[in-house]
Amino acid sequence: MENRFARFHPLVSFLFYAGSVSLLILMLHPIFLGTALVIIVLINFFHDRLSGLRRWKFFLITTFILMIILNPLFNERGRHLLFEVGTHRVTLEAVVYGGMNAMSIIGVIALFVSYNVVMPPNKLLFLFAKILPQFAVLLMLTLRFIPLMRRRLEEISVVQRSKGISVSHGKWNRRVRTGMLYVQTLLTYSLEEAIQTADSMKARGYGMGTRSSYEYFKFRNADVLAIIYLVILLSLIIYCRSFGYGFLTVYPVMEAWKLSHLDMGALTCYLMFLCFPLFVEAGGWYRWRLSN
Repeated sequence: MENRFARFHPLVSFLFYAGSVSLLILMLHPIFLGTALVIIVLINFFHDRLSGLRRWKFFLITTFILMIILNPLFNERGRHLLFEVGTHRVTLEAVVYGGMNAMSIIGVIALFVSYNVVMPPNKLLFLFAKILPQFAVLLMLTLRFIPLMRRRLEEISVVQRSKGISVSHGKWNRRVRTGMLYVQTLLTYSLEEAIQTADSMKARGYGMGTRSSYEYFKFRNADVLAIIYLVILLSLIIYCRSFGYGFLTVYPVMEAWKLSHLDMGALTCYLMFLCFPLFVEAGGWYRWRLSN
C-alpha cells in the first residue's frame, strides 16, 4: 500500500513525530499510554505491515517485563501493598509506575520505527542542513545508529557462520569469545566507515557554505492545513497538561484512574493528534474507492 503520509512536506512529518514523542513522555497516564500504543501499532501496520516492529519484538517485550519487575524491586514507595518478599514490600504504585514508564519507552521506540519509514535521511537534511549543518548530520547519525549497527551485525554474523563460527553453538566460554570477536569486528567496521564518511564530507566542503538540495520539497495547501491542525492540537494538549490533566499522580498515594471532563478533552485532542497519519491513510483510501 502506498504511504500517503510520506507525501507531506518533511516539516509536517517531523512536527508529528517530535510532538508524539513529547506527548508520550509528558502524558503519563495508563489510559493515555495504552490508547497511544494501539494507535502507534496501527500506524506501523499501515506504513510497513509491522515488519519493522517484528524485528524489535524481543527487545520491546523484554524491556516491558524488565521495567515492571525492576521498579518494584528498587522502589518500595506506596500504600497499596500487593505482597512481601522477605522484608521487601511490593506495592501497586511501584508496579503501575514501572508499567507506565515501560509503555512510554516502547511507544517512543515504535514511533522511531515508523519515523525511519516516513523520514529518510534526505528529508532530515533538507530541513536542517542549510541552517544547522552539524546538527543535521549529528541528528541523522543518531537516529540511524541502532538500525545501522543492527544491520552490520547481521552481515558480520552471516560471514562468520559461513566460516563455522557462531554464538549459538558450542561451549559457553567459546560462545563468549565469539561474541567479543563480533563486537570487535563491528566496532572496527563502523570506525573505518565513519572515517571514510568524514573524509568524503570534508572533501566535498560540507558545512563550508550554502548547501544546495538534491531533492526539493514545496509547501502545498495540504501541508499548511496539516501544520495548523497539529500545532493547535499540540498547544491544547500542553495547555491541559500544564494544569495537571492527562497525568496520573502515583506517589505517595495513587490517584483514581477515572478521567474528569477536562481529562477527557485532553484525551480527545491527544488521540486526534496521534491519529493524524491514520486519518491521512483513511482519506486516501476513501478517495481511491470513490474513484473506482
